[in-house]
Amino acid sequence: MTHSGYAGKILRVDLTEGRLWTEPTKKYSNDWIGGRGINDWILFNELRPETGPLDPENMLLFGVGSLVGTLSPFCCRVSVDTKNVFNGGVGSANCGGHFGAEMKYAGYDNLVITGRSPEPVYLWLNDGEAELRDAEKLWGTTTWDTERSIRQMHGDNEVRVIGIGQAGENLVKSACIMSDRAKAAGGSGVGAVMGSKNLKAVAARGSQPISVAHPERFIDAVDEVRAKIETFPKAKLYREDGYYGVESYYGSPAWEAGFRPVRNGQDDYWDPEKIKRVAGDTIKPYRKKILACYGCPVGCMPWMKIPDGPYEVEGEGWWNNSSNSFCTRVDVDNPEAAIKAHLRTNQLGLDGDNASVVIAWAFEAYEKGLLTVKDTDGLELTWGNHDAMLTLIDKLAYREGFGDFLADGVKAAAEKLGGGSEDYALHIRGQDAVDGIRISKGWGFGVVTSQAHGRHLRGAVHSFSPDKFLSWDDVPYNVHMQEQFKAILDSTGTCLYNNGLLSWETRIEPSSSRYIVELNVALTGMDYGVDGYMKIGRRIHNLEKAFNTLHCGFTRKDDYPPKRYWEEPVKSGPYKGEHLDHETWDRMLEQYYELHGWDPETGLQTREGLEELGLGSVADKLRAAGLVS
Repeated sequence: MTHSGYAGKILRVDLTEGRLWTEPTKKYSNDWIGGRGINDWILFNELRPETGPLDPENMLLFGVGSLVGTLSPFCCRVSVDTKNVFNGGVGSANCGGHFGAEMKYAGYDNLVITGRSPEPVYLWLNDGEAELRDAEKLWGTTTWDTERSIRQMHGDNEVRVIGIGQAGENLVKSACIMSDRAKAAGGSGVGAVMGSKNLKAVAARGSQPISVAHPERFIDAVDEVRAKIETFPKAKLYREDGYYGVESYYGSPAWEAGFRPVRNGQDDYWDPEKIKRVAGDTIKPYRKKILACYGCPVGCMPWMKIPDGPYEVEGEGWWNNSSNSFCTRVDVDNPEAAIKAHLRTNQLGLDGDNASVVIAWAFEAYEKGLLTVKDTDGLELTWGNHDAMLTLIDKLAYREGFGDFLADGVKAAAEKLGGGSEDYALHIRGQDAVDGIRISKGWGFGVVTSQAHGRHLRGAVHSFSPDKFLSWDDVPYNVHMQEQFKAILDSTGTCLYNNGLLSWETRIEPSSSRYIVELNVALTGMDYGVDGYMKIGRRIHNLEKAFNTLHCGFTRKDDYPPKRYWEEPVKSGPYKGEHLDHETWDRMLEQYYELHGWDPETGLQTREGLEELGLGSVADKLRAAGLVS
C-alpha cells in the first residue's frame, strides 16, 4: 500500500558483510514523522552504550523529512544522526541542498548504516535499487572532486551526492559530511564516523513518485505558505543579497549580540573598522549570485568568487558562522582570506565552526607563550595572521604535524598541552563550543542546554532588538518551545532559517508551527493537530536527552557554560562588563527543568514525565541504569 508523503522504505546497510535490506517506513512514521525523529528512535533502541563512536558497531543514519521532495517551500533538509565523536552522546547534524529530495525519489526515506567496509565504498541509490560500489579511486579526493567523479562515472550530472573529504577519511573530530559542494552536516564529528566505516559517499538518482493524501488541501496549504512568504520584506532582500548580506550588514545589531567570539572568546566586541571590511554589504563585490536549495522560493546562499591573487577561489558558500570562524575568532579582517578559508573547509569536508575553535585556542596558547614556532611547524600564530589560519586548516584535515595535535578537538588538545590552557578551551560537554553566549541570554541558554552539545540550531533563541539582548524574560519557556519546534522542522525536513519568514515571535507559541503542520497533515493524512505535533517534538527532544543520560551520564552539572564565560566579562563595547551570573543561571535551569518535567535538582528525567509522553520503554531503560528520577 502507498504510504502518502513517503518513499515508503528504510534501507539497512551492513558494510562489514556487504548486506543490504529494507523495512517499511510506516513502522516508525506514525510515531516519529520522519527524518531526525525516526533516526533518533532507531539509534536509542539499537545502539548499545558501550559502543564507541568510531567502532564498526556504531550506527550512521540519514533521514529525509516527510515534506522533502514535495511542493512544500523550504523543505529540503537531511538529518544525520550517530554517536558523537567528542563525547559519546547524541551526534546530530543537518544539511540542505538537493540530496534529500533525490534520495526520496530514489526510493528511500532513511538509511541505517552499520559496520565497516574492508575497502572504500560508496552507496548507490537508484529508483528503488541500492548497491555498494568501489570507491578506491575516490579515496583521498575532496568533496568537490568526489561529486564530480561520481557524476562522470554514472554519466549523469543530475546525480546528487553526499559524502566526506580528507578530514573524514583521517578521522578528524571536526569532520563534517558535505552535500552539493556547499551544504555541511556539521558538528558531532559525523564525517569522522562516516570515514571510520570506509564509506566515502552516498549517491542518489531517482524518479519514484510521492503520493499525497489530500491533494486539494495540500495545494491550498502550499499556496497559503507561498503567499505568506511574499508579504515578508526580507524575502526580496534574501534573493538579492543572501542571508549574510541582509542580516550582517555593517551596523547590524547582529554584530553587537555577542554571537561572534573575538580572539577565542576573550571578548565579544570587535573593532568596527574590522567589521566594516568583512560585513555583508562590504563583501558584496565577491558575491556573484544567490542560490537556493531544493524547493526554496527565496534562496540565501551566495556564490563567491575571488578572481585572482593569492586567494583566488570560486564556489558556493558564505554564512553568518563564516565570519565567526574565519574572522572574529582569530581576529582576521581580510575578506579574501576568510572566503578562501570557508570554501577550503567545504572542499576538505571540515566543519569550519568546530575546526576554528581549536585553531583559535592554539592562537591564544601561542599568545600566552605555551606554544612556540617549534611546536606549530614554524607557523606564527599571531592574531590576524590569515595565512597561518589557512595553513592550519589543511594541516588539521590531513592530521599533518601540528594539525594532528589539534585534530581531536579543543578539550583533548588542552589536556595534552596543560599549563592553564584548559581555562580557555571552549567546549560544552567536550564538543568545541561555536558561539559567544554572554550577551544574548536566550541564545546562550539555548546553546548550553542543547542536547546536541553547544550547537545553536536546537533551542537557541534571541531577539533582533538590542534592548532585549540582556533580558531573561521568557527564556526557559522560549528555549523549551523552540526545541519542540525544531524537532518538528527536522522531522518534516523544513529549513529553520527561511521558516523564520513565516513566523517570528518574541514569545514562541505552538501556533508558530501551524503552517508546517497543515502541510504535513495534507500530505500524509497524519492529523494530530498542532498540539499533537508539538508533543512529538517533545518526545524527540526527550529521546535525545535519555540517550545522553544513558550513554554519558550527563546531569545538571553538565548544563553550564565553559569556564571563560563564567569568569570573564565582556571587555569592551556597549555591553562591557556583561557576564553570566551563577544565581540567575541556576534559577533559569530550575524553570527550564520544570517545564520539561525533569528533576530540578539533578536534571534527570522522571518516570512520570516520560510516561506522559508515551515513553515508558525509555523510562524502563533509564531505570535499569539507575538514571531516572
